[in-house]
Amino acid sequence: MEDNNIPMDEQYSGEKKKFPVKIVIIVLVAVVLVAAVVVLGIFVIKPRMALSSATKLAESGDAAAAYEALDRMALEDALLRKQEIQEDVFATRKTAELKFGKYDWIVLEERDGKALVITKNIISQQVYHGTLQDITWEDCSLRAYLNGTFLNEFSAEEKARIVATQNKNTSNPQYNVKNGKNTKDSIFLLSLEEANLYFKDNASRAAMFQHSYGWWWLRSAGMYENLAAMVTSDGTIAYTGSGVNYANRGLRPAMWIKMP
Repeated sequence: MEDNNIPMDEQYSGEKKKFPVKIVIIVLVAVVLVAAVVVLGIFVIKPRMALSSATKLAESGDAAAAYEALDRMALEDALLRKQEIQEDVFATRKTAELKFGKYDWIVLEERDGKALVITKNIISQQVYHGTLQDITWEDCSLRAYLNGTFLNEFSAEEKARIVATQNKNTSNPQYNVKNGKNTKDSIFLLSLEEANLYFKDNASRAAMFQHSYGWWWLRSAGMYENLAAMVTSDGTIAYTGSGVNYANRGLRPAMWIKMP
C-alpha cells in the first residue's frame, strides 16, 4: 500500500533533493565580497576620506580643527600630518612670553604681525554662566565679562592692539554636542581644538592659581549642553566638562594682539 505521507518527489527518487552546489558557492562568494567591501569602506576608504578632509582644513588655515580631526585617526599618515601641523605652529613663535596690561602672557602662535596669546597663569576663578542651564559660548556670562569688564582693564593704547577675532565654535568632537554659532570676540577662551594644538603635552597645558595647579575653562561645550569643557589641574583636556555654574574653575583669557 502506498504511503501517502511521503512527499511525491521522495516516492519517486527515494531521497530528498540536494541543493545545487553551484548556487551554494555563488552565495558564499557573494557574502565574502560584500563583507570585503564593508571592511574596505570602514578601515580604508572612510579613514582616507577623513584624512583628505582634515588636510583641506589645514590648507584653509583652520589648523586647530585639522589637528583635532587628525588626532582621532589611527592612520600613520594622519599622525605624521598632525605632527607637521603642530611643528608649523610652534615654528611661528618668535616670542615665548610677553607682558601686556598687568598680566604675563604665553605666545601660542605668531603670524602676519599678530600673536595669539594666553595668560601664563589662571588669573581668577569664574563661572562660565551664572545659572546651570543649556548655554553656548555666544550667550554665556563669561564671554560678556571678558569682552566687557575684562577688556576695559586695558588702556586705550592696549585696546588698539587687540584684534577682534572670528572664532569657530565647533561641536564637541567626542560627544557631538553643538556649541552654537561662530562669534567675533576681542577676548575669548581657547576651544578644545586649540587647547589640543597649541600645547605639546599636558605639562605645558597645566596652569597655576594661587600657588597650586587649577582647572580652567575652555569655550567648547562638554558632554551635555549645560557643561563646558575644561583643562584639569594636571593639564588633561576634559571633554566631559563641568557644570557651567561651577565657581571654582579658572580663567585663562586668550586674544590676538598686534606685535610692536
